[in-house]
Amino acid sequence: MAVTLDIGRLYDLLINEILNDDFTKLDENFFENIVLYFKQNKNNNSSSTINTALSYEEKTIILSLIKKLLEVRSRKLFLDSSKKLTLSNLTLEERFLYDQIIKFKRNIEVFLKDIEMGHANKLEEIKKKVIKKTVLVSIHSDIPKFVGVDLKNYGPLEPEDVTILPNGNIEPFLNKLSVSGGWAESIENP
Repeated sequence: MAVTLDIGRLYDLLINEILNDDFTKLDENFFENIVLYFKQNKNNNSSSTINTALSYEEKTIILSLIKKLLEVRSRKLFLDSSKKLTLSNLTLEERFLYDQIIKFKRNIEVFLKDIEMGHANKLEEIKKKVIKKTVLVSIHSDIPKFVGVDLKNYGPLEPEDVTILPNGNIEPFLNKLSVSGGWAESIENP
């Protein structure tokens, strides 16, 4: 089944979201339909250069509208929590993101409270946690043996190796590896 997106409708949704204090109700399949649209148009190799250019521009406009819509909706959550928002108007995907925003806001509140209360030890704990974080990486070119920020030996590493490195060791090798998408939080340094 071919999925089509109406750019005018997306624009109207964005304007409505901007003009209203509460969330605009989105169809539960809103983001799924957008994903399906991009999936079906991923390799749209039209024989016409004009059609290819138009397809590219259409995708660019759709992504821009979706990004702006998400920014406006998340700003409502993040900046003005005193207003009563209709959370049932959020899609399931947005509810997942909402939970992350709430967690982030709570962490900021705890951080500020620790500063206010003069809890220097809490700040040191945070620094130690960040230093201990590890990252799953894929190696793209040779990396010789080295001593990590945790004073442990690593390597030598070769292309196509996948390994876990301390977060502090990633920056010097950015052109030789790719990060899997974030910290490997469930893995502790031995």
